[in-house]
Amino acid sequence: MSILIKDATILTPSGPLQGNLFIEENLISQISKSPITEKAEFVVDGRKRIVIPGLVNTHTHVSLSILRGYGENLPLQQWLSEKIWPAEAKQSPKDIEASALLSFCEMVRSGTTTFADMCIFDSKEVFDAATKVGMRGIISRAGIDFGTFSKNKLTEITSSLNSSSEYSNELVKPSVAAHAAYTCSEELLIKTKELATKKKLKYQIHVSETRKEVFDILKRTKKYPFEYLDSIGLMDQDSIFSHAGWLTKKEIGLAGKQGVSIASCPISNLKLATGGIAQLYELDQAGANVSLGTDSAASNNSLNMFETMKMASLLQKHHYWKADIIGPKKIFEFATINGAKAIGLKDAGTIEVGNLADLLILDRGPNLYPEHDLYCNLVYSAGPQNVRDVIVNGKFVMRDRVITTIAEEQILENANKSATNLVK
Repeated sequence: MSILIKDATILTPSGPLQGNLFIEENLISQISKSPITEKAEFVVDGRKRIVIPGLVNTHTHVSLSILRGYGENLPLQQWLSEKIWPAEAKQSPKDIEASALLSFCEMVRSGTTTFADMCIFDSKEVFDAATKVGMRGIISRAGIDFGTFSKNKLTEITSSLNSSSEYSNELVKPSVAAHAAYTCSEELLIKTKELATKKKLKYQIHVSETRKEVFDILKRTKKYPFEYLDSIGLMDQDSIFSHAGWLTKKEIGLAGKQGVSIASCPISNLKLATGGIAQLYELDQAGANVSLGTDSAASNNSLNMFETMKMASLLQKHHYWKADIIGPKKIFEFATINGAKAIGLKDAGTIEVGNLADLLILDRGPNLYPEHDLYCNLVYSAGPQNVRDVIVNGKFVMRDRVITTIAEEQILENANKSATNLVK
């Protein structure tokens, strides 16, 4: 497939460029201020439109979208133990697929092209759903051996994780996950990381989401969570630590030294009243790879990465009492190139010749005028209403606001049925 985007504002690493962009197969092959003469199968009029990299959501639970609005206004641990985990345990494979497809519809419409997902149960349905829609991402089944799951033998858990790590195609790759240090034995934490290392896969885990978690780990191990996980070999450039809202200065330095990826989820953390604000400025300065995530639609309650960028920026200003603590360009990088790096993509996250063609074409609605600073507009003003076309791996996943790969109305109907039956 070939796509020519003409006369558009193209956001390149060096800044906005008014010109043309040509996609051949799955790569960006030309970017030019001058006319591009090659014939294309699809030609897009880019006048009054902006071409930007696709957004990367580095922490999701797509199987939970059918629980959006269920179990509201509860503290995190009560919300998990009394509402989410019991409902999640009753999900059928059909429910998981319905929820994942709903999630991917929302992601496409709000400009996300790539995701990192963690599922408590088998991830096959998430893999199948992502493949149907045409999303790029990594999927995992999270190891967990406490409470409701304590009857499962360690050998059974690691065996199931091993089988889940086989789901793979050009766009969707497996990863390995442990739910958290407070829900996993040390042996399970070590074995899951060993599996990820052996198979050369990314590793995902929730860390330092709440103050209670921090002090529980400190009491049990005599170390703060980042220190503890580093001491058992879990902290490196192939690990994604999600949340990280309660960190000491020493932990921030350790994150930078090890080059770990941080998936900050500001809106979910605020909504669940976890109390901590991730120190993204200090983490970035220390050398950690800072990225952004929405968490689940059950806790957020949206998968809107434009909203996440804005909230992440505002919280840093608020936390440090400093309006210029992080500029909008850096926040945008957290949601694009840093996210791609977290997931393991070396040729994505920016619009450059030779990079993967994962792009958004935005309409310049009234919320994007005037254009004193394009990055400011993207972080503080843009939203799903501006997303007109979504291209993943050189193919339209949404064109002229119509998702091209699946029957969206049927997806919404199926998700509603699954949600209704699940919570009866």
